[in-house]
Amino acid sequence: MNRPPDRTEPDPGQLLTALTTEHFTLQGARSQTMSESSARASVYVFSVSSALVALGFVGQISEVGDAFNAFALTVLPTLYLLGCVTYVRLVECGLEDFRYGMAINRIRHYYKEVARDRADLFLLSGHDDGIGVFENMGIFVENRSPVFAFSSAVAVINGVVGGAAVAIALGAALDAPLGLAVGVGAVAAIISVVAWVRHADRLLDTGAARDTPLFPTPAPGSRSS
Repeated sequence: MNRPPDRTEPDPGQLLTALTTEHFTLQGARSQTMSESSARASVYVFSVSSALVALGFVGQISEVGDAFNAFALTVLPTLYLLGCVTYVRLVECGLEDFRYGMAINRIRHYYKEVARDRADLFLLSGHDDGIGVFENMGIFVENRSPVFAFSSAVAVINGVVGGAAVAIALGAALDAPLGLAVGVGAVAAIISVVAWVRHADRLLDTGAARDTPLFPTPAPGSRSS
């Protein structure tokens, strides 16, 4: 016969030690997400820069002909695929960082409970919801959008890469006029940027709704703990 779980209260000292260790672990995990985001973004931007230099050399050697078109239509789609993978991972890292922030705020709420009357010494929020996490980052949660995240810069660069590939493909395969090719490429770039930013917004909203806050931010006008 299974015994019922032990419902006794944990030892406060042991609990505080465990939460302090967890807090340290979460801080390290947040640092790793930032490092990975920086590394991935740097690799992508460096790849784009290198490809542009290579395209310039090929253009000088063969002008704008079959060799240039073949090289560009090999490199640009590859860069676009790399950019898509980079963008998705940057958004995932941002979501990981958000969840770590929620967990840290939850632990900080316990610290404030232990501090009692001296809880005012803690400057950062102890509310483990989106408002509390973004407040600690100095970000207003109203009308929150991933547009100003660094991942959006990657989405814009990648959209330009994809649009350029479309324009070159139209000129090479269909012998389209320059104006038409540029116009279609610009439309393709805009569609790419908007689609990826909306995809990121959905990912962030889904991830934020996955965890139920235990200590949500009080409504305006109510007494904050």
